[in-house]
Amino acid sequence: MNNHSSKEERFEKLIAPHMNRLYQSAYRLTGSREAAEDLVQEMLVRLYPKILELQGVDRPGAWLKKVLYRQFVDGLRKRFRRPEQYIDDNPGAVDGLESQGDSPEKLAEAAEIRQHLEAALSRLDASSRLIVVMHFVEGYTLPEMAEIHNLPLETIKTRLRRAKIRLKKFLQM
Repeated sequence: MNNHSSKEERFEKLIAPHMNRLYQSAYRLTGSREAAEDLVQEMLVRLYPKILELQGVDRPGAWLKKVLYRQFVDGLRKRFRRPEQYIDDNPGAVDGLESQGDSPEKLAEAAEIRQHLEAALSRLDASSRLIVVMHFVEGYTLPEMAEIHNLPLETIKTRLRRAKIRLKKFLQM
């Protein structure tokens, strides 16, 4: 066995147990299967040369999730310089307000609520919007968000509380 295939096998062995969760997280972040696959693939390509660092990580699942999230944020920063573009370019970011079989009136009302919520979200600064979407739309827990952002849990709680206050203010306008 040559050294190259040995490195590939070690990398695959380290990554394989976490792939399903990585794809799930990527899907929650991107809202699209194709974009999630691209995000995970890009992350794996960037991590492959860093196999020694990955081998030394105590909790690889959390570490990989953090790397994935940071790569997603970096991509957002590059693509979406204007804050309102996140919602415009990710119409699925707050989907799920209507259910199957609703009457046209209920669907219209849900669409109006969604538009109002998207407008309020777009008025938040990028950091606040991201924390609200991660927690309430994508379902990340506060401890997960603290680990992903590499911040104390109390800081995440404070930022989320402030973002909710601003969002409530924008929704009441």
